[in-house]
Amino acid sequence: MLFYLDDSNKKQLNSVKRINLASINWREKDLEDLIAHNISKIVSESSLMTIFQERKGKEEPDIMALDRSGSLYLFELKRWKSDKENLLQVLRYGQIFGQSDYNVLNDLYNKHGKKGKELIDDHKEYFNLGKDEEIRKEDFNKKQHFLIITDGTDTETRQAINYWKTTGLWIDAIIYRVYETLNGGKLIEFNTYSPEEDVIEFEEGCYILNTNTKNTQEDDKDMIQNKKAAAYYDPWKTKINKIQKGDKVFLYRNATGIVAMGKGSGIVKKKNYHNLHTEVNEEYYTELEEFMILKTPLKPDEIKQITGVNYRFMSTMFGVGQENGNKIWEYIIKNSI
Repeated sequence: MLFYLDDSNKKQLNSVKRINLASINWREKDLEDLIAHNISKIVSESSLMTIFQERKGKEEPDIMALDRSGSLYLFELKRWKSDKENLLQVLRYGQIFGQSDYNVLNDLYNKHGKKGKELIDDHKEYFNLGKDEEIRKEDFNKKQHFLIITDGTDTETRQAINYWKTTGLWIDAIIYRVYETLNGGKLIEFNTYSPEEDVIEFEEGCYILNTNTKNTQEDDKDMIQNKKAAAYYDPWKTKINKIQKGDKVFLYRNATGIVAMGKGSGIVKKKNYHNLHTEVNEEYYTELEEFMILKTPLKPDEIKQITGVNYRFMSTMFGVGQENGNKIWEYIIKNSI
């Protein structure tokens, strides 16, 4: 997440406006070309050599690449957030190309515009392999790695990725974010998905925040009365930094359900927890605009029915994705609950 630094007010964070590629007339092909030409800057595990890009009308991955050991990387790119169909698609490519031998890869390499070139020679040159590091033709494509590159991931995709990882399949999602600066400049940020990280690191602007009634009723009451989203102490309080202007936030009360909702103001503030001088800046909060208290709490089973996802409400704050967040928001508005 990006913020502006304000020299006139060094205690304030202002969010950089988040946009998407479609809004600036970028096509999926533009994103594909960008990644193909900068692949080693985006995939941190190792430098990669692009050997092939998708041909229109063909059942092929957007990008194929090799690492220095000859392992094959298959990429599926989307301008929008991923879903389970993207995952199935990239696995389908693994089924098609996972058994391809060197000759097939060399043929694809030549179709990618390297006519007359020998893949094994260019691979050696690209990775500057010494005599003792050279690989044989039969060493190519012994392993496959699957990568989805997209503007956000949904819960089902994350769960599927985690499942396939437990089976030994090397699969991940790389999340990108596009931002616009005050002077109209464009920024793009890439983050590699990791199940060890909190899932909201890569979520799309819709969050469920626990009001902390398990510890005290005062925090719940404070959030409702002061129309804000808050979290307390490290590492939980810093989760509030994820909420950008316009992001939808649902306040969830333990054993009850969603009791209120609003939209982020884009400004994160700090204060002493319960105004105690010994608890300096242990509360991070952001005021919520378009704040609404629900007449009837939206229960967990109703949330599951609306979204199709059985969320676990154990975390301080977690992302539900833009699509499901919009479903919850619209359901509440439509039914005036």
